[in-house]
Amino acid sequence: MNESEETGRLLKMSKVTLDQAADELDDATLRDLRCVRREALLVSQAVASGKPPAWLLPIGGLATTATVAVLTVSLWWTPLENDPIVQFPPLEDLALLGDAESLEFYENLDFYLWLDDEKEAG
Repeated sequence: MNESEETGRLLKMSKVTLDQAADELDDATLRDLRCVRREALLVSQAVASGKPPAWLLPIGGLATTATVAVLTVSLWWTPLENDPIVQFPPLEDLALLGDAESLEFYENLDFYLWLDDEKEAG
């Protein structure tokens, strides 16, 4: 017997077993199953029509309010170091960067640091 025949036989046995179990269900369980099926169909029809579920509106409003609150608090407590106006370098620093001699100093900065270390060691 090959694999497809075994799978077919297993499916047939499963179907027979499940059908027998469904036939033996009591009336209360069948009523509950019908109720659940009806609710599932109503939800699927609402989703298919593009209408959002009724519970989504309050949750969406709550999520929006929470997002706005977090954004407001984070902007309110932002330290001044992150303020773009404070981030501009002082004018003295700009003057140093604009000077050609200071650029030469920064190109040889490793040498000057080494020289300072040697001076401290010796």
